[in-house]
Amino acid sequence: MTAELKKWLTEHAPESDVNLNEPVMSIGVAANIAGLSESALRKYETAGLIIFHRTSTRRRVLSLEDLERVKIIQGLIRNKGLNLEGILRLWTLIPCWDLKKCSSEIRSNCKAVDDSTRPCWVLMRNSGCDNQSDCRTCEVYRFGAYCTEDIKAVHPVKKYFCVEQ
Repeated sequence: MTAELKKWLTEHAPESDVNLNEPVMSIGVAANIAGLSESALRKYETAGLIIFHRTSTRRRVLSLEDLERVKIIQGLIRNKGLNLEGILRLWTLIPCWDLKKCSSEIRSNCKAVDDSTRPCWVLMRNSGCDNQSDCRTCEVYRFGAYCTEDIKAVHPVKKYFCVEQ
C-alpha cells in the first residue's frame, strides 16, 4: 500500500475498535437491512461486484464493510442508472497496479493490466496478486468502490487516492 493511500485511509477511517471487515451477519439479514432480496445479493456476487465471506459450511456471511459496498452498488444502480456490468466496467478503470506500486515483473504477469473488462479481483478469482493471497483484504477491492463518484481522482497522476487536491 502506498504512503498516500495509508494516509487517506487513516484520515477517513472511522474511529472504532470494531473490525469492519469481520463477518457478522447472514445474507438474509444483510438483504433485509439493504432492502434487497437474497437473490439480488447473490447476483452481485456472481457478477463479481462483491466477494462474500464463507463459513466452513459455505454459507454466505457479510461484514459491515460488505454491507456498505452493497449500498454503494444500490446507489450506482438507482442514482446513476448503471447496471451490474456497467458498475463492473467502472471499477475495472481503477488502476490497481499503479495504486499498489507493482513492480514491472508483477505487472508483466498481471491479467488486470491488459484486460479492460474485469477488475483485478474478478480476473484473479481470489488467487491474489503481489504476495497477497486474499482479494478481500486488498485495499483496491475494499476501498476502490468509495471512489466511484470521482473515478478520475484515482488516476495515478493524482497525488492522493480519492482525495481532491
